[in-house]
Amino acid sequence: MSIFNNIIKEICKEEKIEYNILSKDWVIMLRKDNTNRFIIGNKFDLNTHASGLVFDDKYATYEVLKKLDIPVIEHNIIYKGDEKICYEYFSNHKKSIVIKTNTGTCGNGVYHINKKSEINKLLKKLFVKNHSLSICPFYNIKNEYRLIMLNNECVLLYGKNRPIVYGDGISSIKELLIKFNINYFKDILDSEEYNKVLKNGEKYEYGWQFNLSKGSMPFEVKDIEFKNKLLDFCKSITKKLDLNFCSLDIIDTDEGLFVIEINSGIMMKNYMEIVPNGKNIAKNIYKRAIKSMFNI
Repeated sequence: MSIFNNIIKEICKEEKIEYNILSKDWVIMLRKDNTNRFIIGNKFDLNTHASGLVFDDKYATYEVLKKLDIPVIEHNIIYKGDEKICYEYFSNHKKSIVIKTNTGTCGNGVYHINKKSEINKLLKKLFVKNHSLSICPFYNIKNEYRLIMLNNECVLLYGKNRPIVYGDGISSIKELLIKFNINYFKDILDSEEYNKVLKNGEKYEYGWQFNLSKGSMPFEVKDIEFKNKLLDFCKSITKKLDLNFCSLDIIDTDEGLFVIEINSGIMMKNYMEIVPNGKNIAKNIYKRAIKSMFNI
């Protein structure tokens, strides 16, 4: 049984909620006082089904947020046969774009393209398993933040530090990255390039994505003024969208704050593995969500 299912089971026992795992571990059915509620994957029975589908789709999310005048990173959708559109988009956006699967999660299927020769090969690869793709300009991101919102209240806020390390003249890249995030890097750095010792102060960027699933690390936002800015921004969004339980990924740029993604499924696996008290934090959030599902 997964750590997520174990946590839900613990909560149900504590709250005297009947708990059943169905459909090959895909559906969790909860029952209390003759009321049934469901958890599907990481989606809780708190948002409408239609809104969940909207925010599973990156281009649909962009269109909805744009319609509501919510700052969101630009997306365009392409289908198989739209290669010409992609080449034009590349030329019109400083030859630096992001191509990604339209319904992917955890930063998977996301590629930064800055060479025209890479486009056709990547499109062929992605269209094997995907009906549509999203293309976006490449943004100069200062930092990325995640806020988990429950009933228009922020229950968790953290920033994400990309895996960037600086040399000390002694340690290898591998040693520096493992020190940065041992959970992610301890077993994946087999290439010889990671044995190189960086000069004192020399910068090494492992990746350009901010996902915890790609080696980034969460950090506490201590700037109160900026924290309140993030909170106000996200509260206004969930209120406009009538979303009761979701996570928002927000980027900070020179042009201001933008939504990069909204998730109707609340995944905290990587957070729990990285943060010492992460499991208890996640359990508390999931418990509040389940109690909200039953109005208790």
